[in-house]
Amino acid sequence: MTRKAKGSGNSNTAEKTAKQLRSAPRPAIEQTLFRLRVRYVKQGRLAYLGHLEVIHSIERAIRRAGLPYAVSQGFSPHMRVGYTSALPVGTSSTCEWFDVFLTALVPGPEALERLVRASAPDLRPVQAGYVGVRDPALTALITRVGYRIDLSCGMSLEELKASMAAVSELAEIPYERSGKQKVLDLAKTLGSWELEPAGEGAFHLVLHTRADNEGSLRPEILLARLDRELRGSTDAIASTGIQDLESIPVYRVERIYQRGMGEHGATVDPL
Repeated sequence: MTRKAKGSGNSNTAEKTAKQLRSAPRPAIEQTLFRLRVRYVKQGRLAYLGHLEVIHSIERAIRRAGLPYAVSQGFSPHMRVGYTSALPVGTSSTCEWFDVFLTALVPGPEALERLVRASAPDLRPVQAGYVGVRDPALTALITRVGYRIDLSCGMSLEELKASMAAVSELAEIPYERSGKQKVLDLAKTLGSWELEPAGEGAFHLVLHTRADNEGSLRPEILLARLDRELRGSTDAIASTGIQDLESIPVYRVERIYQRGMGEHGATVDPL
């Protein structure tokens, strides 16, 4: 009868355990990230870019700037960037925002300078700084949005104010988008408005609106309804981004602020 060497069983078990440990998947090491928040403008001819084109342009600028951006995990890694809600085509803005996650800390002023050099003038960053990695996303943070509409029409200030007051009292505005019937919940999304003269036949209309994950005000739909109110029409409204309005032949829409709500009901800027 052959006897096993003393301790050989323990040795085999130890080797087997060590082999299993070596072949076992190692837990991922959590990467240190930095969240850079950037405000940028969208104006001029680039106001007519669609949202996807804006995203592609910004990601190209981040790459050209040489910022150490983080990528997502999974089978299709992509740059970790978050944006605010999409602007309608043709609407300009002085207050668009994006968050980009970086794997190394680049001083805010340097990051801004590099992004400006890498961006088109009509889509240029104007402010940058760091926020907490675990802070709410921009889409969750921003609940107050302002628009300024510069318009020209043949109406008096009193006529325009009366028509705008009638529109603002509506609970909702039905419209069609991509062949589907939609409703703009005006009672929920329109906070207040101001209308001031801006020269002969010209006016500034400022809209203070509310937004959340369930929806936000679409200025072009409100303008289309105002146009119908001015001419006493009941024509159906279609969401086309740029509206052809009979009573308001010239207009320009610009987003002028995006803010969140802080303590005691005060609004706060994202940065």
